[in-house]
Amino acid sequence: MAFFFVYKTPGPCRIVPGEGIGYEDMETLPNGLTLITSGLVMPTTSPTAREYCKNHNGKGRIYLFDFNQPDKGIEELTIVGDQFNKSDFGPHGISLWKDKDKVTVMVVNHGSTGDTIEKFLFIAKDKQLKHVHTYRDPNIHFVNDVAMDSENSFYFTNYAYYKNGLLSLLEFIIPLAYANLIYYDGKAYHKQYDGFVTINGLMLSHDQKYLYTGETIPQKFHTFTRQKNGTLSRYQEFNVKTAIDNPTLDKDGNVLVGSHPVIWQIMAHSDNPETPAPSQVIKLHMKDGVVTKMTEVFSDDGHTLYGSSVASLYKDAMLVGTVYHNLMYCEVRWID
Repeated sequence: MAFFFVYKTPGPCRIVPGEGIGYEDMETLPNGLTLITSGLVMPTTSPTAREYCKNHNGKGRIYLFDFNQPDKGIEELTIVGDQFNKSDFGPHGISLWKDKDKVTVMVVNHGSTGDTIEKFLFIAKDKQLKHVHTYRDPNIHFVNDVAMDSENSFYFTNYAYYKNGLLSLLEFIIPLAYANLIYYDGKAYHKQYDGFVTINGLMLSHDQKYLYTGETIPQKFHTFTRQKNGTLSRYQEFNVKTAIDNPTLDKDGNVLVGSHPVIWQIMAHSDNPETPAPSQVIKLHMKDGVVTKMTEVFSDDGHTLYGSSVASLYKDAMLVGTVYHNLMYCEVRWID
C-alpha cells in the first residue's frame, strides 16, 4: 500500500538551529516564552535509538524559545538544585502553571531507577529551572505526560504497563489496554480511568472545566469534564484517524496536536531515528469541550521533518517539535 502526502504549511517555515535530537513536548506561556523538553530516552527505547542519541550529543535538556525573538533560536535552561541528578534526566511531557509572577514547571522524567515527575520553578531572568521536588510513587509507573491544575496537584498518564521492548510491542498489538489516567490532589493519588491502549499527551482547557487527552492507538481524542475535587467524567470520544501525540491550546481554546499519520513509519523511526517518518499537525476546533471540526494545519512526508509530536501556536507563529528530529518554526499567514 502506498501513502501520499501533500506538503502543507500555514506559511513560510524553517528549521530552528540546534542539536536535532528531538524536541518532544512544549508549552507556551502567555508572554510567548516556550519551554521544550529534549533528549527523550524511555525504558522501551531501542538500542539503535540510544546509540543515535549518544552519537548526537543527546542528553536530557529543557530548552527556552521566545516567540517574540524567533531569530535567537533556542537556549538551554540551567537546572539548579542539590537534590536533582542532571546526568540522570530523561524528560518527556511538560506542564506549566503560572500564578502571578511565579511559574511552576512539572516534567516527566524517565530516570535509570524508574519514572518520576520533577517539579521546578522557572526563573526567567536567570534562565534557570530551580528543582523543588521529586514525585515518586508506585502509581507513577510508565508516564508520558503531566497536566497541572495547581502548583501542587496534577493529572498524569501512564502510557503503558510493560517496559520491556518486546512485551511493550505485544501490549499494543494484542491490545492489552493497561494504560491509565491518574490524578494527584497534593496528598494522594486517585486513579481516574484505565483501559486505554496507549494514552498519551494531556492538556487542561483554559477554564479548567475540561481535560483533553489522546490515544495514539486507537487514534482517539478524549474530553473529560472535571469536578472541583479533580474527579473526571467521560464527555466525548472523537476519532481523529491519525496517531495523535501531544496537545496544546491556542488563545481561543482550540487544540493543536502533533500527530503521526502512518503508525508503522513512526514505529520504524522510533526504532531507528535515521529512518524518516511523516509529520502532521491537526487543529481540533472546540466548543464547550466538544470537537466541532478537525482541520490539518501542517503536513510533511518526512523529507523535511521527521515524526512531529507537538505544536504550539502563539499570535502569528507556530513551533513544531519532534520525537528525535528537528524543531521547526513557521510564520502563520493562513490557518483555519
